[in-house]
Amino acid sequence: MAMPQVRVLGKGARITGGIFCLLFALHTWIWVLRDILELEFATTWRVWTGGLGSAAGELTDIPATTATDVGLGLLQIAAVFAAFTGAWAAGGLIAVTTALTLSYRLPVIWHAGLHSESSPYYALGGFFNDPAVDAAWTSCVWTVIFCVPLAIVLMAGNRTWTGQPPQPAQPYGQPPQPYGQAYGQPVPPQPQQVVISPQPHQPYEPPLPSESPQRPTGAHAVVTAVFLGLLMVFHVGWSLEAFSNGGGDYWLKLFTGEGTVVALLDASLGWEWLTLIIAGGVGVGLALARRVSARGFTLGLAILLLPEAFIALWGQLDAGTFFELGDAAPVAGAFGRLQVLITLAGAVTLIVLTLRPGIPAQPGPAPAPGAAVPFGAQPGQPVPQPYFPPQPGPGPAGPAYAYPPSQPAGPPPPAQSAGPPPGAPPGTPPPPASPPPQGGAGGTFGPPPAY
Repeated sequence: MAMPQVRVLGKGARITGGIFCLLFALHTWIWVLRDILELEFATTWRVWTGGLGSAAGELTDIPATTATDVGLGLLQIAAVFAAFTGAWAAGGLIAVTTALTLSYRLPVIWHAGLHSESSPYYALGGFFNDPAVDAAWTSCVWTVIFCVPLAIVLMAGNRTWTGQPPQPAQPYGQPPQPYGQAYGQPVPPQPQQVVISPQPHQPYEPPLPSESPQRPTGAHAVVTAVFLGLLMVFHVGWSLEAFSNGGGDYWLKLFTGEGTVVALLDASLGWEWLTLIIAGGVGVGLALARRVSARGFTLGLAILLLPEAFIALWGQLDAGTFFELGDAAPVAGAFGRLQVLITLAGAVTLIVLTLRPGIPAQPGPAPAPGAAVPFGAQPGQPVPQPYFPPQPGPGPAGPAYAYPPSQPAGPPPPAQSAGPPPGAPPGTPPPPASPPPQGGAGGTFGPPPAY
């Protein structure tokens, strides 16, 4: 099966994406710092682990972040690091960071904008005139706006990777190689040139890892398909379970977040399910197609999911509720614990596999600009070289073959008569000149002429 065309993110788009992801990371971690300073770390940790419970009414400030924001903030930092260092995961990480930042910040616009006494969106209640609500709304509006030009930059900055190694540097003081000589084409004699460079020869710099793409291995593709496929099944199942037990109105509230979100930047549960279903499907498709962006994309999903699963497991073990499935819905409780364990193990495994070397992409060298492609050859394949038989060198008696002169020779001079043969009577005409040889090789050397 032919591999798809390899496309990598250009340097300009990569640096631009790193700057935008840095702004996204600052936005997320400023709100995390606000929670720690305003609510103290103990209360913030209880909000992240879901253990606030009856103490929610004692809050004087509405919380802003959840465990999902911790994972999203780590993902944004990883994208910044990959972009500025030219890491191999830069393209996929920036793409998944842009998509997830847009998806998780978009619902905050209507959560904070529509939160009122008549229709409270936050489950904690109150905080209708809290300036933090307006600040969350304004900051998320700008975040969503910044995601749009970044997506355009990423699409425009994707370029085809030809796989051509950089041309070796010419020796110091030597003229450049004539064009066409690399393809066996005849090159006219070049005048002797002497290049005087005021600077010494610069050493060759190898390409960045992001400029040497690698495809995911078979093990990476299988783990990605199994892990993300199971998570997609879980999220679809939770959505169906909510619709069947709570009805259409309850499912719609879970999707819009009305009365169900806890923190200012919290995405509604139904919206988060839909986001992870779509992102997981894209990750599975990229991995199975062995696209070079699959490694960075799946690494980003693992970075997002790992902190949330770890914090959830920590909170359940600390509260002693991990082995308590509950009497109301023990089956749903068992599946919830199973999902936490699968997410934790799958994310760690996926990160380890992603950090291992992949399969180097082999797109094949592209033809040189302006070079003719022979009939029947495919673009991207090396141009066949013409065959020139070796010529024997000069020997002791001179060259073995005589080549015709560069200028065309004039008509042959008329044959000179050697006079009448000796002993002939006076008045005998001289014999006629010999005819030119027929069928012989030109020049002095070669087979004798045939008469």
